[in-house]
Amino acid sequence: DTLSLHDALPISPARVAFRDGAVSRVGAPIPGRVVELHVEVGDRIKIGDPLVTIASPEASGFHMELSRARIEVQTAKDQLTRQTQMVARGVGREYERVLAEHQLAESQATLRHAQKAVALLGRSSGGTVVVEAEIDGTVLRRYATPGAQVQPGGDPLLELGNPSALWVVAEVFQDDLLLVQEQAPVSVEFAALPQAVAGHVVGLGVVIDTGLRRAPVYVVLDGEVPGLTPGMYARASIQAPAKEGVTVAKTAVLIKDGKTSVVYVEEAEGSFVRREVVVGHTFGEYVQLLAGVRPGERIAVKGALLIDAAAQQLL
Repeated sequence: DTLSLHDALPISPARVAFRDGAVSRVGAPIPGRVVELHVEVGDRIKIGDPLVTIASPEASGFHMELSRARIEVQTAKDQLTRQTQMVARGVGREYERVLAEHQLAESQATLRHAQKAVALLGRSSGGTVVVEAEIDGTVLRRYATPGAQVQPGGDPLLELGNPSALWVVAEVFQDDLLLVQEQAPVSVEFAALPQAVAGHVVGLGVVIDTGLRRAPVYVVLDGEVPGLTPGMYARASIQAPAKEGVTVAKTAVLIKDGKTSVVYVEEAEGSFVRREVVVGHTFGEYVQLLAGVRPGERIAVKGALLIDAAAQQLL
């Protein structure tokens, strides 16, 4: 048997997934009780859309503090104005005017603190807080239910995902990772599409499945592909850089004299010539050849030992 040489890794199973940062878990900004859910699973939402309304006594307390702080600032301003006017008319004391300045500064600091506390609640009034979407996307999951008690740092209320921020995660054998480089071309096949889709590698994962000895390789598609959804399965063929040589089946490589590696290249139909090669990385049933052959050439894969009876062993 013969094989046309190529510079692609073995085809890897893959799946469509959200990119990093494309999924947002929405939590409660304040302790309270869910009084209304404004969205359903599958709804498309935009930044600022209302998601959940929470009733919270603490929110009411924050708004009361804000109102009190505003009154205190206005009172301090009026007091400073009076003291300044009295000093100008010669009937006031500079000490009292300076004290009024300090009281105004303190009340303004309290107001800023109260304003920040209320701002962190988002859209709120009185004792209710409306949690809003912070990304454009789709509602993936709804964890909260009306009447449920919620609190910051607890279970999320909702999970949102941006369907336009998808990539393909290819599961590549651990030994193959050395041949994968960023920006490497990738051909991705989907069962629902008649033709493969071009993409390129944008990152390599570091977490390896200890059972399958595979690691994730992240691929971005070069064009827009309608109908892609998270979880969709695919097959990815990742191209190794030309400078890394070509990939062939291990059965094609013979060992001569215990040290020289050779393959048999088909020059004409049924006619083979021996070629010394430089062997690189071995992964699974394949081996990397760094020199001696070129992509596009055909080599003997099975039966190489019959062609060269003097060969001592396979690789």
